[in-house]
Amino acid sequence: MPRAVTEASPDLAIALDVPNREYNPGETITGRVYRHSHVVSSEALVSIKLYGRTKVRVDYTTNSGNSSHHHTVRSRFELLGSGPAFYNTIFRGPIHIPPDGSKPESWPFSFSLPFGPVNPQGICEGAHNKQKQSFLPIDPPDQITSHPLPFTFYTQLGSHYHNGIEAYVEYVLQAEFFEQHTSRFSSSPSVKKTATAVLPITLRPPPIPPLLPDEWRLGRWVKREGVRTQRLIPEFADSEELSFKQKTLKLFHSSKVPKYSFDVLLITPGVIQLGSVDPVPFRVAAVPRLGQADETSDEVKELERTPTVSVVSLRMVVKARTEVKVGSSMVWDRYTDKTEKVFEWSWMWKEGEEGMALPVWDRRMGSGAGADAGAGLGDEEKKKMALGDNGQFMDEKAALKEGLSPAAAGGGSGSGSGGGGPASGPPGEPPARDIGAELGLRFNPTELAYKGGPAKLRALLYPDFMTYNIRRTHELKWEMVLAVAKETVKVSNEQLVRFVAPST
Repeated sequence: MPRAVTEASPDLAIALDVPNREYNPGETITGRVYRHSHVVSSEALVSIKLYGRTKVRVDYTTNSGNSSHHHTVRSRFELLGSGPAFYNTIFRGPIHIPPDGSKPESWPFSFSLPFGPVNPQGICEGAHNKQKQSFLPIDPPDQITSHPLPFTFYTQLGSHYHNGIEAYVEYVLQAEFFEQHTSRFSSSPSVKKTATAVLPITLRPPPIPPLLPDEWRLGRWVKREGVRTQRLIPEFADSEELSFKQKTLKLFHSSKVPKYSFDVLLITPGVIQLGSVDPVPFRVAAVPRLGQADETSDEVKELERTPTVSVVSLRMVVKARTEVKVGSSMVWDRYTDKTEKVFEWSWMWKEGEEGMALPVWDRRMGSGAGADAGAGLGDEEKKKMALGDNGQFMDEKAALKEGLSPAAAGGGSGSGSGGGGPASGPPGEPPARDIGAELGLRFNPTELAYKGGPAKLRALLYPDFMTYNIRRTHELKWEMVLAVAKETVKVSNEQLVRFVAPST
């Protein structure tokens, strides 16, 4: 089951023409096989082959009475087969390398990578049962060659001694050196393999063009929040300590304590391109609830300036979900479906730091005493935007399916002012602070780049993909702490996000 590792010695070694190069499907692998050590043989043979495979191993433990039992199940798919296209004899004949190694030998080789699997018969062998081991359809075999060739991948969750998953996709060059030997016990010569060299190669995800603004699949998430404190009133705004009476009234949620109700609006991406030069959009707005039916106190509604909502901290977590299929229907899903945290990052704004305060909603954009998140929308659209206590998240296409305008879905990208300032969205959208642009958030396979410097990831961040026995998807969780009149509220959400390959 273990992955192939590089094996090289003076007896035999493989070197690529461009060391450490990563390949795309359809490209040609070129290199040479080297021999430096002493050898004399009247007949020698050097061969090299390229193989690719996807392999899964699942280990789990079951309990029966006072005893426990360890189980291991596997599955594998050979992607390239063993045909002549991926097996070459690159030398046959006499060979002499002196003991001092002054005249080493080398032999060139080349292999053309296909765009998809070229071993349909091997993949679909026993398809009636093997289909249960595959996320992709493998019967009839004609469609297998249209499947994309998966890129190099590796993950291990848990351990081989407990409940664990190991899954990988690998492509490997393997060279072998054969010599002809004559034994004193036999009159006929025999051929013996005397050296082997191994070199894994990396197949990268095929690059895709940079994402256009509408391809980020921006989605809107809204949550109703509110704070109750005497500090909402200007005369108490700078009070460091509330009186005992004020604290008591606040503790019992007295109606005498002013309340400010607002919606937290976030516009976040459903698709993120690794290595993108454009920062990840992460727009935040606070929309006052100042209507007649809202819970905001009258004394707050009458204020000349709407209370300021500031972002205190932001925390992001990316989780990778790995699902695998194996050759046993007795394995429970909890053993073949695991999630790992590949990235965790947090940022805190300093008190009074420019950019932490969210833009103030212009009351003139709404009607009556103030505006809400549905300003500029019809009654039916407002009804469809009705929010529960747990908030909602709706991407652009889902909103259109429900009959909402793209603005209601958060699909408008808005235009930011210089230096990543507030973004003014389309009519009906509140001004928002694009934190992603301000901090320069950009995801790379090994790190998160931002203005404070790169943050290393716990594990390699791969694009989402699915092959025969492995499927990889991702979730983005964020938590944000907001401050209003020296009171704080925490909002958070977890959503599916699709990472796609870099453009280069």
